[in-house]
Amino acid sequence: MFGQLKTALTSHGVKAKALKHPLAYELMARLGKRVYASRGKNAQGIWLDFNSRQMKTALERKGLVVWGNAFFPFELFYGLGVTPCHPETIAATAAILGMHRDAINCAESGGYSSDICSFYRCAIGLDMEGLLPPPDIVVSASYLCDGAVKSFNNASRKYGCEHYLLDVPYHHTEKSRQYVAGQLRELAQIIAKKQGKPFSEEKLAVALRLSNEAREYQLKINELRKVSPCPLSGDDATSYMMDMQFFGPGSETAVTFYKALYEEIKDRVDKGEGAVKKERFRLLWLHYIRPYYPNEIISYLEANGASVCFNEATHVYWEPLDPEKPFQSLADKVLSIPNGGPLERRAELALKLAEEYDVDGVIHFSHWGCRQSCGGEYVIRDMMRKKDIPMLILDGDGTDSRNYSKEQTKLRLEAFLEMLEARR
Repeated sequence: MFGQLKTALTSHGVKAKALKHPLAYELMARLGKRVYASRGKNAQGIWLDFNSRQMKTALERKGLVVWGNAFFPFELFYGLGVTPCHPETIAATAAILGMHRDAINCAESGGYSSDICSFYRCAIGLDMEGLLPPPDIVVSASYLCDGAVKSFNNASRKYGCEHYLLDVPYHHTEKSRQYVAGQLRELAQIIAKKQGKPFSEEKLAVALRLSNEAREYQLKINELRKVSPCPLSGDDATSYMMDMQFFGPGSETAVTFYKALYEEIKDRVDKGEGAVKKERFRLLWLHYIRPYYPNEIISYLEANGASVCFNEATHVYWEPLDPEKPFQSLADKVLSIPNGGPLERRAELALKLAEEYDVDGVIHFSHWGCRQSCGGEYVIRDMMRKKDIPMLILDGDGTDSRNYSKEQTKLRLEAFLEMLEARR
């Protein structure tokens, strides 16, 4: 496990006193190999470098370290100048690099049930092994990922720091907008006070402008994905593109990343190149994740002429943010997410995306432990059936490879593609 520690310390310039987190630097070493192999060449390299630098900064305690979960508006963190840490990304990265099994076992040995989302079991296990940067403040949102609230709260108790919960109402109303905006304003003041400096609304406005700039490139990218053959692999869309949408908004790197990705995709479109050489089927991927440990799902689909041309995770669901009203704008963004609130909102969006991207079928990845998403999958399937759009509910797990069966998954995908072929 520690074989590349020396490489990590050398390539990242880390001081010897930071050796209290050796597993973290092992992950950084493995990640670093990919960073330096692709740095400056493509959007993926920009993303890898971004995550590596954030991890290094957090471990070296160069600023206030704040844990935040997916769906929290990270513009607030970048506007405050703190060092954000997102355990879900680290858990996914650990799965990619083969460091997830021991972490999950560690969490379960510590009392975490196997029914809990594996991203949080993995993240907590990694933290128990000394991998995650200790937080000064822990922040989580109350919606979508219910595993984050308790897991993050346990982490705050472990480290003796405050845990702030962003309480998000079910419906998007003016009253709920003001309620969420008030919480975000209060949290900004709390973090600024802990930093020992006054809160600057102008710096937050800069973060919102950067977020808007990145958003424009996202819209352009999503428009290009309507082209056949689709120029972006479903594998890439459900990894670094999605991750940057969660944790990049408000940073300068997000603008650089999305601009580079747009130019890459535009170049492929101009050349008539697609992720699948002979695109026979276009698919919509529902759920925010896919398996991140080694698996053959996307590659099997693409090898058989099926491209995941769009995934709901990368849909731009929010309006441009108003730098003059930062907290209200961020509140609107939070309350606008289709997977929050009434199920009809998500179901209607799924149907809209299926029609907009002219798909032949839909795959809903039923991630083990995700009650929020999986609870509505059959309602969505029924809506798709009414529009004569085939939908496969594919059971699996994003991080825990014990819940993945290569043979069973391949059989289900094979049957689904055969059914699409029969409809041609």
